[in-house]
Amino acid sequence: MKTGILGGTFNPIHNGHLYMAFEAKETLGLDRIIFVPNYIPPHKEAMDRDPEDVLNMILLAIEEYEDFHLSTYELEKKGLSYTYETLEHFTKIYPNDEFYFIIGEDSYVNFSSWKNPGIIMDLAELVVFQRELTGADRTSDAAKFFEEHKKHPIILDSLNLEVSSSDIRDRVRSRKEIGYLVPHKVRDYIDEHGLYK
Repeated sequence: MKTGILGGTFNPIHNGHLYMAFEAKETLGLDRIIFVPNYIPPHKEAMDRDPEDVLNMILLAIEEYEDFHLSTYELEKKGLSYTYETLEHFTKIYPNDEFYFIIGEDSYVNFSSWKNPGIIMDLAELVVFQRELTGADRTSDAAKFFEEHKKHPIILDSLNLEVSSSDIRDRVRSRKEIGYLVPHKVRDYIDEHGLYK
């Protein structure tokens, strides 16, 4: 089975995350996508959030797609969320799967500074969403790193979906519409639970 892993803070999950999941699944012929919310991401400021809200919003966003799944591994493990540990976990429970770890261009640029990047590259194919207009100069150092390790990430040209969770939180605080940035059930959940006010 070909399994895609998509990690993040998902605070909240938005249409950009779903676009990456669908595009990777369809382009690479993946059998399923597993969404893995971080507990504390090493490369991002961890915003105050209730993990239960994060989980509920992901479940609402993916409930109608039978090939999309949620893993609570990193939230239950707690502490810093290191990708290599997460991939080691999945390779143990799904020893016959081929893994594809899905990241955006910003994560790709910083990949060489991740904890144990060599283990990550050994356990999974790296799938990078890269925008054509920003690709060359921003990613040249990352490309050299992979060349040195004789690895070749799968580069997918990305639509220019400028959606970010922090922008969505700001829009909610400013009482602006977010219905075109997140699934409607997620928007309703944010409204009903008074999140990000």
